[in-house]
Amino acid sequence: MAPRVAVDVVDVVRAGDAWRVRWRIASDPPLRLIHVAAPHGKLRAADRDIDLVTPVELALEVVSTEPAGTEIENTFLILTAEAERTTWRILARMRVRVGADGVPHPVTERIDVQEVGFSGQR
Repeated sequence: MAPRVAVDVVDVVRAGDAWRVRWRIASDPPLRLIHVAAPHGKLRAADRDIDLVTPVELALEVVSTEPAGTEIENTFLILTAEAERTTWRILARMRVRVGADGVPHPVTERIDVQEVGFSGQR
């Protein structure tokens, strides 16, 4: 059975030419997060390996130059996680509304958790 996962935005602050977005990630059961990506062309961050255990706050510096009032659909925070010798892909689909002040506000719309493999004996 796939773990239950929640991904919520904690805050968004300016970080030079980028935006530092902090997400709170929780799961049942706890997961070891090993990789993160935010690949959308209008809200993106470099892929990187991580080593965190849920529940956790994860911060990424994302680039978005969309003008105020813009709505960006189908952005993703993509996580790879492990639990009990199983690897999971977590796809958190978001809609981003860019405020009048230019700050992007991601909102999680859907989370899909897919098993991508396992190692060792179950």
